[in-house]
Amino acid sequence: MRRISVLALLSVALLAPGAAAAAEKAPPPACSGHDILTEIQTSDPAGYARIRAAADAVPNTGALLWRIEGKGAPVSYLFGTIHSTDPRVTTLSPGVTTAFNAAKTVALEYVDPPPGSGEPTIQELVAAKGVYPAGHDLHDVLAPAEMAALAKELAAGGIPEAAAARLRPWFASLALALPVCEQQRVAGGLLPLDKQLEGAAIAQGKRAVGLETMELQINALMGLPEDVQVSLLKSTLGTLALRDDALEVLHRAYLRRDLATSLPFTKYIVARAGYDASSLDAVERALVVKRNYGMRDAALPLLQEGGAFIAVGALHLLGKEGLVALVRAAGYTVTPVE
Repeated sequence: MRRISVLALLSVALLAPGAAAAAEKAPPPACSGHDILTEIQTSDPAGYARIRAAADAVPNTGALLWRIEGKGAPVSYLFGTIHSTDPRVTTLSPGVTTAFNAAKTVALEYVDPPPGSGEPTIQELVAAKGVYPAGHDLHDVLAPAEMAALAKELAAGGIPEAAAARLRPWFASLALALPVCEQQRVAGGLLPLDKQLEGAAIAQGKRAVGLETMELQINALMGLPEDVQVSLLKSTLGTLALRDDALEVLHRAYLRRDLATSLPFTKYIVARAGYDASSLDAVERALVVKRNYGMRDAALPLLQEGGAFIAVGALHLLGKEGLVALVRAAGYTVTPVE
């Protein structure tokens, strides 16, 4: 959904370059999580019913590919991606392939800027915004057991405890967000879906553009209130054992076009682990909904030209303030394809 794995790997590359280099030599393992959402349906029918009811109340779900028509422009498409290397995800359907191949322009959330663009590098941004200044670190906001769990997890990636403690909560959460297997798959050379689309666009001679800059994305994360960042980090630490399973649930929801289950499922497992899940609403608002408007504004000129294939994280499509609704409100006809 987001560039979580890139930033997670960056934490290793930035703070422990030797570990990152070693990871590249290892053969990428397959991830092997379990579909615990199906298990919840059996073990906690009432909890599953709450997840299902919340998901069913979200409009504009049930499709990943949407056709955009209107205003005399050639047809464009909107496609929901997931930031994953899983071959079930990266193997595109014939319909998506046809829409992609027909496009003149491919727009993604972010594309690497050309050399000499003047944009700060990811490393520069994280060094400036992802690390606490001297005199303050995560020991100030985490309990000793939580700090020990964080240090142990990041030490496996080669990040010493002193460096781990200096990470701001939002960055520490991202460094923990995806299973080690997925991080190793990226480090081993496998590309997630969005980067595969970027590479395919360039290979076909299409114009590849970003709807956002990396600085905007990092500012959205850094702009979360400190208490929300800390709450997110604590709940991430408290559910580490479920990372592989949660990713498998996400994969299966994506493949079923059952996209709206993601947030209520996450809230469920966070609450079941004893953490306050309400902070996830603030995270969704800041990282998904608010950014939808900026993506919409960046996409509109491309839709006026027509022939665009706009691929963004699938959660940006959903809801009353998702891109499907916002593009419709801008005067276009947006219909589900698949």
